[in-house]
Amino acid sequence: MENKLREITESKIGFKIKSLKDSKRLSEIIAKENDIDISYNTIRRFFGVVKNVQASNFTLNTISKFNGFDNYSDFIINFKLRNKWSQEFEISKIIHNDEGDKLLAYVDNNISQTKSFNLKFIQIIRELILIKNFNLVRRIFELKKMNANNFIYDDKVLIGMSIGYLIRVVNIKNKAFNQLILNENFQDLVITIFVDYGGLKPYYSEMIKTIYNKTSRKSVSVFCEGILNLNKYLNKENTNSYYILKEEKDFHPILKSRIFAQYMLMGDSEIIIKLKNYYQKHLVNGFIPIEYLFEINFTSILTRNFKVMKWIIEKIKPESDYTFFYKYEHYNNFLFMKLIYYTKINDHEKIASIDKNLIINRFKSYEEVAKLYHNIYKYTWKNDEKYLTEYLKLAKKVNASFFTKRYFFEYFN
Repeated sequence: MENKLREITESKIGFKIKSLKDSKRLSEIIAKENDIDISYNTIRRFFGVVKNVQASNFTLNTISKFNGFDNYSDFIINFKLRNKWSQEFEISKIIHNDEGDKLLAYVDNNISQTKSFNLKFIQIIRELILIKNFNLVRRIFELKKMNANNFIYDDKVLIGMSIGYLIRVVNIKNKAFNQLILNENFQDLVITIFVDYGGLKPYYSEMIKTIYNKTSRKSVSVFCEGILNLNKYLNKENTNSYYILKEEKDFHPILKSRIFAQYMLMGDSEIIIKLKNYYQKHLVNGFIPIEYLFEINFTSILTRNFKVMKWIIEKIKPESDYTFFYKYEHYNNFLFMKLIYYTKINDHEKIASIDKNLIINRFKSYEEVAKLYHNIYKYTWKNDEKYLTEYLKLAKKVNASFFTKRYFFEYFN
């Protein structure tokens, strides 16, 4: 950090400290600006004009004060942060001066290199969305480096969730925005990551319809059909109007689980037989990876299919071995399903164990719907009217015609 202190000092004064004359000049500047006497010999030693010795606290504190810090400790702690903010302001200036090409080059040179830059990238996209510059967002997502295969799973989730929430405030009829959601990279990193059950009616389902009518990708088409079927279910439409989803070998496991979940939405009477076949088909080393059950777990809660819950819990029995739950939100989803099932059969001991480990805020885009059921669960045991009040408040936001007061009281009956 001492080298950085020398560097910013020379940057501030506009000349290098290379001689006795330079050292005397800096001594005079510091005396005039900070009213502190520091000898030119001390400065010569600090900048290596003569043989360097270890700088004293006085020297380090004085030079730090000259650069606007309280002391050297303050410089160590806050220099990076202060430098960070100067970068932030520079980026904001580029965005608001409409210097699109400069911003594109900046993103292209840095994206996916570090976690810290990905956070900065999210800030850039969010700011562009807020000022409704959807064309520039689209140009950024058109970059080759924005292909979803270039990102690890955690970064995909970080990008998708951080940007997805903001889309809720966008006018989805905006033409530039509709061009943006047809971008494949944007679909893979945002739309299909932030699966907005809480905003399904009306905005998310309308976006999905737009994508469904334009996409040529089979996986995206099937994903859209699954979301639209869920919307039909929540709006109590006849199952005859549902899309029939077909699985393909190269589909992502979560998409495969969404396809299977359609059987529950349609009230299939042979669901357990089909579940057994699905389970055997996707076994890996004797276990089924939890992502193959992700949508099945959640849809079993939605449809009150306690038979499916029971079957899955009995199959995934050894609670000491969760090595295949490699993504915690998937494990959290499984825990929640168990909590609902054990509430149904009044198993107080298991409920207490699960409730300690469940994190209801870890459901990401499913959070609002999960909280609806969490309030039902809480009311069952505590009979406190505040859970009904919270449920009705959330139901109004999500889908009041499905999540009714009657549904609340009859869920476990």
